[in-house]
Amino acid sequence: MANQTIKYFSSLVSSSHELNGKEKDILLRRIRNHHLKKIGKKYKVTAERVRQIEEQALSKFTKKIVQLLLLD
Repeated sequence: MANQTIKYFSSLVSSSHELNGKEKDILLRRIRNHHLKKIGKKYKVTAERVRQIEEQALSKFTKKIVQLLLLD
């Protein structure tokens, strides 16, 4: 991803009210190319669980974006 795109997405994730702190942190770390296993060690979960949390967070985030687009 281009640097500007990463910064923009990071700011959207950071300011999101739909995501909890863990979800935000995982998405931000994944944007910065941190490995699932490394993130998992921080939260004492498996890499697979981190992947699942990431997937759920992206789903929440995407749903909110779609809602906003439909209301405009």
